[in-house]
Amino acid sequence: MPWIAAGALASLLAALAAGIYTWLTFRLVRSQSEPHVVVYAHHDDARPSLIEIVVKNIGHGLATNVSFGTSRPLPHRAFGVSVDTATPGATMSEGPLITGIPALAPGETRKILWGQFGGLQKVLAGETITVTCRYFHLHRRMADSVCYLEVHSFEATDASENELTRLVGEVRRLADSAAAIERKLPNS
Repeated sequence: MPWIAAGALASLLAALAAGIYTWLTFRLVRSQSEPHVVVYAHHDDARPSLIEIVVKNIGHGLATNVSFGTSRPLPHRAFGVSVDTATPGATMSEGPLITGIPALAPGETRKILWGQFGGLQKVLAGETITVTCRYFHLHRRMADSVCYLEVHSFEATDASENELTRLVGEVRRLADSAAAIERKLPNS
């Protein structure tokens, strides 16, 4: 009789373990097809002194009805390389962070010009803005992600032009020089 009870207990534990394994596998597979929207600040690659806000779906599913909430009004177009010469800009009143995004495909981004370090630092004074992203997956399951926007970490970072930007500038300069030489040549 004790062997029967032990066998029944072992069977129950095996069934419980199989159930937990199946549930975890389902969650893992489901998470591989869900969207995940993030918002972050980034140096503009083509214009290194500018900072932009990037909204990106880093997940593998379509995010729909994406909306955003912020812990405080977002400054917008706050320019100035140094805090002393900065202009505070205005409060953001348009764009995807205000109106939302109907659909954001996997890997898709929206980039918003935010400002320059000095202007943003003057307005934010070292404060971090919390951004809550709310979106749906397959029009039925809602998800949230919390992100943080700040500019303090950009202080004393390299905002010089990258090699590609410098190369494009040099090619333009050569093309302008060639055009000027061509204008000075007599018509033949």
